[in-house]
Amino acid sequence: MSEYAVYLNVPAYLAQWINHTFGYPAELIKDSPESRVLNECLVKTPADHKPDTGEGHNVKISIPYFKGKDPAVYNYLYNSGKRAIEESFRTLLIKNLMEEVGSLANANVKIATLLYMWMEKHGIDEDHWYTVSQIYYRTRKRYFEEKNIKIR
Repeated sequence: MSEYAVYLNVPAYLAQWINHTFGYPAELIKDSPESRVLNECLVKTPADHKPDTGEGHNVKISIPYFKGKDPAVYNYLYNSGKRAIEESFRTLLIKNLMEEVGSLANANVKIATLLYMWMEKHGIDEDHWYTVSQIYYRTRKRYFEEKNIKIR
């Protein structure tokens, strides 16, 4: 990894999940969807912008060496690029949540208990239980109930 990084300010539950899953600073898996999105969104720092110092941000992502993109030169994300990275992480969190909690949903255990277990396992504070539960219930409703699609 390089000494260069990009910074995101994401909801607290997502920051906790990212930092627990990928470390701090987050080191992305080579050729993962998140890494490919980062590679595509990185640009040279525009002349009229200052380098991002990470002030007020809760996620730091190390910029890996990409073929043809030296992190010393390509180390800037526009806001749209930051949103794309955040969306990619949020989608990964939802997949992880549905895979692990959804696979146990019929195990004679309350969903609330499973959600607390999943949050603890993935480093998310109990303060964010309502948010995580709403993500779970809305995703389950969208896929399982409305479209009868199994996403496990």
